[in-house]
Amino acid sequence: MLLRALCLFLFPFCLYANEQSLVIYTEEFPPYNFSQDGKITGINIKLVQAACEEVGIECEFQILPWNRAMRMARNGPNTGLVSTARIPEREKWFSWVGPFIMSQNCIFKLASRTDIHIPNLESAKNYVLGGGADATTAYKETLDELGFVEGKNLKRYKGKGSNMRPFAAGRVDLIIDSATGIKVRLAIANLTLDDVVPVAAIDTSYLLGNHLALHPSVDDSLVKKLQASIERLKLSGEAAKIELEFVQPIAKSSPNNVETSLWNKCMRENVIN
Repeated sequence: MLLRALCLFLFPFCLYANEQSLVIYTEEFPPYNFSQDGKITGINIKLVQAACEEVGIECEFQILPWNRAMRMARNGPNTGLVSTARIPEREKWFSWVGPFIMSQNCIFKLASRTDIHIPNLESAKNYVLGGGADATTAYKETLDELGFVEGKNLKRYKGKGSNMRPFAAGRVDLIIDSATGIKVRLAIANLTLDDVVPVAAIDTSYLLGNHLALHPSVDDSLVKKLQASIERLKLSGEAAKIELEFVQPIAKSSPNNVETSLWNKCMRENVIN
């Protein structure tokens, strides 16, 4: 009785203590999730943090290499993984929250490479694309689907963004990146958005949005609460404000040699309306 009375007196704290707490694993993948000044931040980290606060649960974030982060999230209990592509192979492993803000993926070439002509996505296979040896399953599946084969028209480089310097030097012809992330990774090779042009948009189910993947031990009601919170953040415009903290907009323009609709599609997150 005394304990019950005490809990009633401290109701908000009792309610919080009874809620699940989550350990959410992630990797270095700016601007979505990365470490900066000893803290873990990024577009999707701040989105998930906001959702956790809204539903009243404690979420601890840990940054690890991708394969280890995936393993820890699958081991559970009460664990999660962000940012995660929701592909068929993983469907049964997790409960899903998302998708977060969508980002168009495209194939890019250097603006100076006037020798590269890609009138359609199929013709991209005639050139060599630089990809990561540690690319996520979603990107591996996408490259397979597009017809890129290692040793033929695909070179892999180990490490996030490790394909950028070979791309800048012309050792590979093409790269794949997203409208949100390309500016960050171009900086690795001292390139800017002015140095590249999109040649084709990629529309594949493997790259349709990042998610928070939660271990099956996480209560279904909590999964639904987090989903509702993410949807509210997107509809209210709060998610877009978070995105602009990490992705600075550029002027809505198109180089003369790039179709305007393709340019705007591939740079969607960077466009000022």
